[in-house]
Amino acid sequence: MSRNYLLTSSAAQKGLVRMWFKVLGLVIAVALLGKASIALAAPRRFYAVRQRQYASDSLPRKVLVAQVLVVALTLAAWYAACFHYRPWGWVVTGFLTLLSCMAVDQLLRWQRHREAMLKVVTSSRVWQIDCLLMAVGVAFAALALLVY
Repeated sequence: MSRNYLLTSSAAQKGLVRMWFKVLGLVIAVALLGKASIALAAPRRFYAVRQRQYASDSLPRKVLVAQVLVVALTLAAWYAACFHYRPWGWVVTGFLTLLSCMAVDQLLRWQRHREAMLKVVTSSRVWQIDCLLMAVGVAFAALALLVY
């Protein structure tokens, strides 16, 4: 193999390594910004749906799909952290790990979780949570675009 091919291949691999955390960071950013934007733009409609979900004694399928997706993203983040290390990669991996633990806890203790969340989504100050999610989403977008 020629020396130029090895250098080009190495540069391509470095770009691919950066891509893992960039994509994961952007997925988190889009999810947070999307949820917060929809909730802030149409709060009555958005939280009416959430209230129906949390009022249900049985676990809605939509919630189960989201939990499986979060766990899958967490596994991808851990793969990237172990095999494609990047400085600041721990932020994405840690955030998704925490989110995944919360998702599994939500599944295992649905009755308790739904009662607590029903209080949250019926609160008049729920918009503050959406503003916080918006700020965290912007932070992850900045991390993905400027650091990775």
